[in-house]
Amino acid sequence: MHKRFLTLLILACPLVGQAKDLGAWGDVWPVQEQSFLALVQDRLQGLQDNGQLAALQQQFQDRVVAHTLRPTPVEGLVTDTQPHTTWYDPSFVAGQTLADAQGYIFAHQGDTLNPLDTLALNTTLYFIDGDDARQVAWMKAQTPPTPVYKVILVNGNIKTAADALSERIYFDQQGVLTQKLGIHYIPAMVIQDSKRLKITSAPLKEAR
Repeated sequence: MHKRFLTLLILACPLVGQAKDLGAWGDVWPVQEQSFLALVQDRLQGLQDNGQLAALQQQFQDRVVAHTLRPTPVEGLVTDTQPHTTWYDPSFVAGQTLADAQGYIFAHQGDTLNPLDTLALNTTLYFIDGDDARQVAWMKAQTPPTPVYKVILVNGNIKTAADALSERIYFDQQGVLTQKLGIHYIPAMVIQDSKRLKITSAPLKEAR
């Protein structure tokens, strides 16, 4: 027992002897860090004092208004001198069994469903480029085959188009509808044709 204690003591002594006080190297100050919130507040106060904050706020507001009136154009759409007709089938395969709030199962997994079987599209959809005067004129000459219709811009200023057509105008944000329906040519009209949607583009004198 004594031999083991002596051995541990011998092993420990060199380690203790190597732990030296090296002193302080260079000047030492207490750590003082400004909080991030205080830094932001100081910067904002500085911008407000020199008037830059009001200018930045106005610039941001102007950009928001401009983007609201003129969203990002939908890419990949063109005009043609010839008419084009395509169809879109909204049918889909149920990925799982579907039931209503009362537990009634109205579709089983693997069933093919078509929304037009239960809900008709009683609205005509028109897709136009509001910056193209030819398409605006075409829209003015239209007689919708349904009591309700919607004018959807793929490009242009919403307010300008609304004033020109005296209609409420919508915009195909990020091209969701045109991509879903497979629209390539504009101006285009979309109506229900039996259990599908019929998409017809109008010819213009010059293709773009």
